Amino acid sequence: MADLPNIDDIISIIDDDMEDDELDLVKLVSTNANDTNQYLLFLGSDNQYYAKNISKIEELLVYRDLDIVHNHDKDNYISGTANIRGKMTSIVNFDKWMGNPILDDDQYELVIIVCYGGKRFAIVVKEVEDIVTIDSKDMSDNSADNSKSSFISKINININGIDKLCTIFDSDRFLLDVFDTIEKQSNAETSNFIVSKRFASKKKNKTILFADDSRFIRKMVEKLFLKLECQYKIYNDGQALIDDLVNIEPSDIGLFITDLEMPGASGREVIRFIRQDNSYDNINIIIHTNMSNNVKEKELSTSQIAKTIGKVDMLALGEAIEEFILY
Repeated sequence: MADLPNIDDIISIIDDDMEDDELDLVKLVSTNANDTNQYLLFLGSDNQYYAKNISKIEELLVYRDLDIVHNHDKDNYISGTANIRGKMTSIVNFDKWMGNPILDDDQYELVIIVCYGGKRFAIVVKEVEDIVTIDSKDMSDNSADNSKSSFISKINININGIDKLCTIFDSDRFLLDVFDTIEKQSNAETSNFIVSKRFASKKKNKTILFADDSRFIRKMVEKLFLKLECQYKIYNDGQALIDDLVNIEPSDIGLFITDLEMPGASGREVIRFIRQDNSYDNINIIIHTNMSNNVKEKELSTSQIAKTIGKVDMLALGEAIEEFILY
């Protein structure tokens, strides 16, 4: 395949009414966007704006060009299967999952090919609008008002002279809802995790500090902490972790674990804050993320972190905790 276009090229193609012979070859991943604050903006059937971090996105395809075997099970979020790039790929209608009205097929424009949590699937959306930058400090926690939303933000796109609000949906919940066996498998991995004799014999007086904005992930990881019999503190976002550091002696901390995409302060901001303070020099940081971009993984490997672990892989996370925690 030819070199990947930059983001401006992608937007240009979208703006040019998506010529089919061009768009079906467009790779979208943020290869040219090393910023976790960039989001693909799209419309739901309710004409509300939604956003997904482009680090989880591989590609955009024209929906009508796909040969889909449809699933007519109304209780299943997966609406069908298509052969995309030689791989059988689940097709998921975003509006159906969000609880919005479901439109006729000819009213859906694109599918967003994503890969995270060990799954590659396609999300059907009404219309893609733009790629926007949303700073973590401009995100407000919206999970109490909408259980499928992580946070809400004002976006820098001007519609009829009025800035619009955008919902950044909970990608982790989306994944666990659509593929309901993932959570069962994760819980089984935690239950069956064999704590090493070396780890079990150590006195665990130090605390693991863990930040993630998804309450589903927080619950899953907390079960692992309990299995390992570790001391831990869990935070809803990166800023909460940073703010609490004044209350904790560095010598009492055994390990940092942080997500990347969070409101308040992103995982990258958490890393920057920790690493600029010499008090935490000997404390390891584990990144726990669903961001799939290889460029980001390479960048993070040089950011003074011990390891990057994909979300819902409880076996890998448990082994990393055993390896990198201080006693």
